[in-house]
Amino acid sequence: MIEVEVKVAISEEEKSKLVEEMRSLCPSERVHEEEEEDIFFVSSYDPSFGIDKTLKLRRSSDRTKLIFKNKRAMKNLKGNVEVEVGIEKGSEDNILCLLRGLGFRESVVVKKKRTSFHLDGCTVNLDDVMGLGSFLEVEVLVDENEVDKAYQRIASVLSALGLSHKKPILKGYAEMLTAQEV
Repeated sequence: MIEVEVKVAISEEEKSKLVEEMRSLCPSERVHEEEEEDIFFVSSYDPSFGIDKTLKLRRSSDRTKLIFKNKRAMKNLKGNVEVEVGIEKGSEDNILCLLRGLGFRESVVVKKKRTSFHLDGCTVNLDDVMGLGSFLEVEVLVDENEVDKAYQRIASVLSALGLSHKKPILKGYAEMLTAQEV
């Protein structure tokens, strides 16, 4: 699957309005709130990890998963080939040991509070990222031949939320946090 997404920075005032608007549009069973911790990895064997490829272990209150993303060039959008693997509770330490044994090492930890809304085939995430601020992400998972349709759906959601004037952010949270450290 291809993940197509747009991320924009939002103010606290915009976030409050968006939460209210999204709650009115989405039934409660399509709203999910949680805290997430993403541990990002780099590889001593493949320098493209952290640049073109991403490997992260995501922990939340109800699940843990290993996520691999391989960036794709797209117009004003962030696109990734994405693979997610669920991790059985209690196996996180074994996965970390395995990754370290394969030459991966932890690089950045991103902590965020996320409220997710599922609307018109899109996932709309309102994120409060520790050390960065608030963001809205609109993402769609599609097959390779549906990328243009995904772009139209995302543009439609941004327009409906009054955010089409916002400049898209193509960097991920880990990249943004790392840039602050320099």
